[in-house]
Amino acid sequence: MKTNNSLRVRASRFFSDRYAYRDRPDYLVELVAFGIILVAVTLSLGNVVTTAFR
Repeated sequence: MKTNNSLRVRASRFFSDRYAYRDRPDYLVELVAFGIILVAVTLSLGNVVTTAFR
């Protein structure tokens, strides 16, 4: 299903609506988990690249 809203409208709605959910305490936990996953993937890809050029 294709959305009729542009990316700019969706991004604007995301940033304005995020204050409606301020009482949810798990945002920080989700952000930290995402950061850990991102760092792990980056290090893994870096390891693959460095071993490929040896």
